[in-house]
Parts: sequence; structure tokens; C-alpha cells
Amino acid sequence: MPLELNNANASNLLSFRQRRPSALPLSLSLLAVLLAGTSLAFQLFPHVLSSLKEPFSPDANHASPSVPAPSRDTRQAINSPFSSVLADISESLAPSVVNIEVRIRPQNVRAEEDLFRHFFGGQGFPFPPPQEQGGQGSGVIYNAEKGYIITNNHVVQGASDMQVRLNNGKVYTAKLVGNDPLTDLAVIQLKSSEGTLKAAKLGNSAQLRTGDWVLAMGSPLGFDHSVTLGIVSAMARRVPDLNEEVPFVQTDAAINPGNSGGALVNLYGEVIGINTAILRNGQNIGFAIPSNTVKQVADELIAHGQVKRAYVGVMLAELTPDIIEQLDLFPAVKGVVVGQIMPNSPASKAGLQLGDVIQSVQGVDVLTPKAFQDIVRKEGIGKTLRLDVLRDKKRLMVSLKSEAMNPQAYQTSP
Repeated sequence: MPLELNNANASNLLSFRQRRPSALPLSLSLLAVLLAGTSLAFQLFPHVLSSLKEPFSPDANHASPSVPAPSRDTRQAINSPFSSVLADISESLAPSVVNIEVRIRPQNVRAEEDLFRHFFGGQGFPFPPPQEQGGQGSGVIYNAEKGYIITNNHVVQGASDMQVRLNNGKVYTAKLVGNDPLTDLAVIQLKSSEGTLKAAKLGNSAQLRTGDWVLAMGSPLGFDHSVTLGIVSAMARRVPDLNEEVPFVQTDAAINPGNSGGALVNLYGEVIGINTAILRNGQNIGFAIPSNTVKQVADELIAHGQVKRAYVGVMLAELTPDIIEQLDLFPAVKGVVVGQIMPNSPASKAGLQLGDVIQSVQGVDVLTPKAFQDIVRKEGIGKTLRLDVLRDKKRLMVSLKSEAMNPQAYQTSP
């Protein structure tokens, strides 16, 4: 039976082929439609026809002189919108981020030279005098009209000579306007500049969020005007081993030596931080000073050459169970304990003593040394402060008047 079926099928197939009309007219119709469509496409897109006229070359490096290079609009269309934004930001900020090279003259070199001349009569030294040391970093143009540039204090500290190189290759000498060791910020000024400088726009760092895209711009390891991409890893990061004074912006954008003083930029092309430090025993953990802090400090440095801060001259510590036990206090006692008092300070003049527990300032409870410091700084210089103090299990009120902190004394004591 299968054989019969197969034969029947073959017979039917043969009969169908004999009855099927010729396919030639149908093929000609399809060919006509195809040619008409091709002609219409060439009329609508003439550049397609012109490209087909060019001979194919297997050499990828060969470019026909008759074919122009892709335009900027074409390149932008090929690239994703995100990469175009990054390229535009880098191009726009490049003139505002500078490279800084410094020469640092060793301390007391003049005294050593005079001493050698005294003993050797100017006949020459038995060994060459100490040589100047070089260093480099980055900076951000803050005021184009007056040539002010923001950078890190550790980049220019102790520099006897400073040179600033722009992205166009022009080099200028600069001088120090003011520095703030506490926040590691400094402002320098170009002694003269030819042409027009371009200042960067500082954004509002308070609007940053963890996860925001950022670019780090600077001159790492001497590679001028390099750009790296990352995100904001954390906000208001306190790093006691680095600087407890600054609430850093943490980023994973690659930062290397030479990036210090450079710009951390958001996707609006605004500088939202000054790159400052990296965690050496980690990877992709960098820190930048937030732009709101930068603007406040820079304005004061330009106006006064220093940042004036209120202080009372005490070193404080948190109340731990061990300290509470040593002071024979109740476990529920809250406050901060006085561990050191600076000579001739407001605290010394007011009669504060070691072991005093400060529980509140101006009626506000304090649980950490930083909280106490923030209140003192907020109240300002010359303000009379009321302290609630616990001494020998007795409560007493201490009044003191805050004074201006020595800006060169790098200490975070309030």
C-alpha cells in the first residue's frame, strides 16, 4: 500500500505540472517592479548611487579622495547621546583646567649657605647645597578676568616658583594669593596672561546624589588634560586619617598623582568638586572637596588671604565606657570630655579643666567633638558661648568668648 500511495502521488504531481500555467510572465512582472523600486530609491537617495560607483577596495586603510570625511553631525549621530555629552563636556572644560608645576626651595637653605661661606670664605662648598624640588598638580580657573585659579594647598605649599600651563600650550607664572591648610585649598593668580581665559562654572554640590555620573579632569602623572569617567560613590564622606574637617565627595573616577587640584565635573559641565586625594591601599576610591566648600573658602582667600574661623582652644574626646568609669560618672551621662587645653586660649582663660564634660553649648546638646566644633564655627568669632559643664559630678555654667583661629595651625580642635 505505501508503494501505491507513492505512485499515486507521483501521478497527481505530474498532472499538476501539466496543468500549471507558465511562470515566465510572473517573473517578468516581479523584475519590472524591482527595477522601478531601485530607480525610485536612487532618485530619493542620490548619495547611494554615487557610493555604488566607487570601486570596492579590500584595504580598510584606503580612502578614496572623492569621498569626504564624516561630518561632525554624522559622528554625533553614530555615537550614542551619552558619549556625545561626555565629549562636549571635556571639550568645553579643557580651557578651564590647567596644569601647575612648582619649584620648592628647601627650608633654611639661605642660612646654610651663609654658614658655609663663613667657614670656607666663599671658596666653594665641600658638597653641593640642597637642590630645589619639583612638583606638579592641577588647577581650575575661578576668575578669568583677574586670573584666579583654585588648587590644593599641598600642590603649592612652600613653592618658590609656580608655572601654569593651559590646554593651548601657553605657560604663565603665578603667585600665591592665599591658602587654607585646614581644607587643603589654595588660590593662585597669574601674574600676566595674554588673550582671554575661560573660567569654569561651579555647581551646587548639595544637589549631588550617590550614583551620579562625574568626570575627573586634570594632569595625572604629567599627562596634561586627561579625563576619566566614574560615578559619585558616596556623599559627605568623613575621612579622619585624611581631613576630618571636610565632608568629601567620594568617587570611583580614576584619580592619580597630579590630579590634585583638578576638577570633578557633573553632566551639566559644572565643577562640583576639587579632586584632592586617593586611598592608596584601595582601588578607585578617590575624594574631592565639594564645590560649596570650595567657593566659600576661595572667596575668603581672595578677600583676606586666609580663612578666619572661630575656636576656643580645646581638644575633646567622646565619652566611652572606659572614660565614664574613670570619671566615676553614671553610664547615662552624655557629652564630650576635655582632653587638652591650649595655652592662652579662650578655654584656658575661662577656667575649663581637664576631665570636664561639656554637655551642651548655647543650649544645644553635644555628643561628639565635631558637633561641638560645628556650633563654635557657626556662632562665629568674638561670640560669647554658654557651656553646660559637668565637673566632679557637679553641674556648672562656663562662659567664654571665641577667638580667631591661627590659619597656619593645622589642627581641627575647636
